[in-house]
Amino acid sequence: MIWFPFKKKRYLTISEDAKDRIAEESKKLGKPQVLILTLKHDDFGVGSVLVGFSDRIESDSGMIRWTNPSDAILLSFGELKFDSGHFYFYPNIDLEWKKTPKPEIHKIISNYPFSKKPIYLERNEFFQLRPILSNCFQREGVTSVYLENNICQLEIQNLTAEKEKSISENILTYLSSLFESPLVK
Repeated sequence: MIWFPFKKKRYLTISEDAKDRIAEESKKLGKPQVLILTLKHDDFGVGSVLVGFSDRIESDSGMIRWTNPSDAILLSFGELKFDSGHFYFYPNIDLEWKKTPKPEIHKIISNYPFSKKPIYLERNEFFQLRPILSNCFQREGVTSVYLENNICQLEIQNLTAEKEKSISENILTYLSSLFESPLVK
């Protein structure tokens, strides 16, 4: 017998209010509607999810159509809600701290990517990172950082519960900002 490891489902969750709004728009226009989702980045690199309606076409398999297929991959763990007349996207980010063989190296695994390409930076190079990461890593005494895909590996001598909490909060803020890259361009 072959066992397959359990993997968390990768799909965008749509709240009941959002589904009701799609049905309402479909009824109003007399045609089935879907939501078109687009991920746009501002001048500072912060991502926003734009939502609009469109007539359903044959290639639509659900309630969502993505402007860019890579957006579907990035936003697949999120949740789309409708509240006070607006659609909102909420990323559901998971962070898991893992021990490594070296006591000063700490690995953080996320369901959202940190970087598409491998990045290794020493403390004196942190200025290349987005300010939220740079400031946090300097403040908490991180010596070096390695980022690749959904892994963030930190070298830090004395990791306390307070430092772990602070780093986690800053990483959650960074990931929920949907930046294209952790590096400042």
